[in-house]
Amino acid sequence: MQFILRYTAFVFVFVFSGLDLIAQSLGNYENPVIADSPVKVPPKNSFARTWEAGGMVGPDFYYGDLNSEKFLPNHSVSVAGGVYIMRQFTNAIGVKGQLLFGGLNGSKDGLEGSIPVNWSFNGVFFDFTVNSVFNFSNIVSPYREGRKFFVYGTVGAGISSWNTSLAKNVNGELIIPPQNSGFQTAFVLPLGLGAQYAFTNKISAGVEYTVRMVFSDYVDQTSGGFKNDFVNLLAFSVSYRFGFSKKNLNVQDYNYTGPVRYKPVTPVALPPPAKPESVIQTPPQTYSQEVYCYVVQVCAFSKHNYSVSWVKKHYRIDMPVVKETVKGLNRYIIGHFYNDIDVAKRLCDKLRKQGISDAWVIAYKGGVRHHVVIY
Repeated sequence: MQFILRYTAFVFVFVFSGLDLIAQSLGNYENPVIADSPVKVPPKNSFARTWEAGGMVGPDFYYGDLNSEKFLPNHSVSVAGGVYIMRQFTNAIGVKGQLLFGGLNGSKDGLEGSIPVNWSFNGVFFDFTVNSVFNFSNIVSPYREGRKFFVYGTVGAGISSWNTSLAKNVNGELIIPPQNSGFQTAFVLPLGLGAQYAFTNKISAGVEYTVRMVFSDYVDQTSGGFKNDFVNLLAFSVSYRFGFSKKNLNVQDYNYTGPVRYKPVTPVALPPPAKPESVIQTPPQTYSQEVYCYVVQVCAFSKHNYSVSWVKKHYRIDMPVVKETVKGLNRYIIGHFYNDIDVAKRLCDKLRKQGISDAWVIAYKGGVRHHVVIY
């Protein structure tokens, strides 16, 4: 039990260590807090934040007391299959729920005294596991659009249930010894390695070999030298990926005006009336009016000097982007000025929904940055 708890904790840490949440918050009224690492917005058609559903089938291999000499002998092979669904949190890390079912068999020759004896068993198994999936290809080399071939590893935990029967053949006579009847259940720990080829952004095929250790010595209805039995699987799979993020922002979605320089408005004083001359004239009053235009800031960095083209590609923005540099601080804004603050807010909200949490609406006055719009 202590081993199971340690193993479960190990899986938990590995799964959630890949969820990197980087966001920019409002530190003061003038400027958002600067994020020194870019928000991890996935490239178009990447794995991040998608789902994958698939099916698999292939031979399974029993290894235990009735098959102790070879790991993959022909006489212990059955057929198994199953289905799975996976949530891909990043391009490198995902979690997969998997349901498997298949056959079991194995045999062993021996002696009882001087009499040759053959022990054999057969049956079926079902198991459900939750597995962490680590895409080694995207860990070693960051994901790039168009990559087709991937190598990955899995590690997880689950429950296995089996129903098997044992028989003994002595000189052609079949004997059924005392044994457990019905389904039995135990923990199972799978560890696997696989490869996958993406024919399209959505359709993939792969192959995976999984070593599955069952925490029981009675899968084969025989107790002896092996504390745990193994039911391993060589699976060939076909899968469908869905849940891709929305399309890139398009400039046609937002009407805009060019930059406008606003100045205080001073009304022209009306000429005094000609009559009567005895009326005391009131000095003309001067009025000023503050008028702003608005932009949407995508991100800001104090330690990195990214190019505009890099920011557009990384954040998947199909709109003009302008870079502002003030005292070593690099800000990147959508290159459109809006007279209507509601239009700027809608654009900012759309950016945030697409994962760019560092987006803010900024007010400009007279062509100069004035304040952050809080809403």
